Amino acid sequence: MKRIVLFSSVRKPKEILEISLHSYVNLKQEGFTLDFLFYDDADNEEDSAFLHAFCQANQCKLFPKIAMPSTDYNHHNWNVSRIDRIIEIKNKAIQYALEEKYDYLFLVDSDLVLHPMTLSHLVSQKEHFIFEVFWTLFFRQTFHKPNAWDYHSWAYSGPETLLKLSKKGKYVVGGGGACTLLTNEILSKNVNFDRLLSLSFQGEDRHFCTRAQALGYDVVVDTHYPAYHIFLEEQCKEAKEWYTNGCNPDFFNQWLDEHWQQKVTASFEVPELGFLMKLKHFQYEVRHLFLRTFRKDKKS
Repeated sequence: MKRIVLFSSVRKPKEILEISLHSYVNLKQEGFTLDFLFYDDADNEEDSAFLHAFCQANQCKLFPKIAMPSTDYNHHNWNVSRIDRIIEIKNKAIQYALEEKYDYLFLVDSDLVLHPMTLSHLVSQKEHFIFEVFWTLFFRQTFHKPNAWDYHSWAYSGPETLLKLSKKGKYVVGGGGACTLLTNEILSKNVNFDRLLSLSFQGEDRHFCTRAQALGYDVVVDTHYPAYHIFLEEQCKEAKEWYTNGCNPDFFNQWLDEHWQQKVTASFEVPELGFLMKLKHFQYEVRHLFLRTFRKDKKS
């Protein structure tokens, strides 16, 4: 029977963990055994105590502490030191999965609430690198975006990428993660989260995806059982209701409605050249005319 270890680095408030961790230990298991491994990265005693009590009650293992400088990456505010911290933690999880000879490593961010069928469905897809979709309305954004992209730094070749992910299916994408199932085969190829100098530091998943693709592995996103991403603590009530009421995958259609589709499409349209842009073009031409004239007079 296949063996899977679920790993999550935990640095979220107790209010979120009460929902998310519960969804992990209640994942349906079909044809595999599932172990749980958590890393206590909490920055306060209350959240840490909750995680330890949860692990003891549910026979989950806590990963030993790693000696690293403490950082604060609340509110999804990332910098190099914060990225490097999570990179080291996730790389240790890969090492653990390999040493313990697990068939799969399931990496899950601790602010995700999972549908009970998520893991068994991902296993059934027989992919070396597959992750489940979720949708987030990020700060200063006008529409929900998925945890997948065509190019690094959340760039897309066109609206089709976003629009198709609202439909149930399995798609090869440029990158993604946060709810990722990986086979022992791909992990044994030394695929890891270390930063590549050719990529921006933001998001350790970008570096991992690049390594996997360079080795010839597809990065695949599944959209049958979307997770609920508790991006803000005020979403806890809604997330709990969604989970308690059966985790209906169609729940997220209310976010991805016709109005959402229009916003996605409009975001890729080239705006008409406005007055300010025309003024900038005029200033640019005047400046270049002046420089050409000045240089000509100077030569003569």
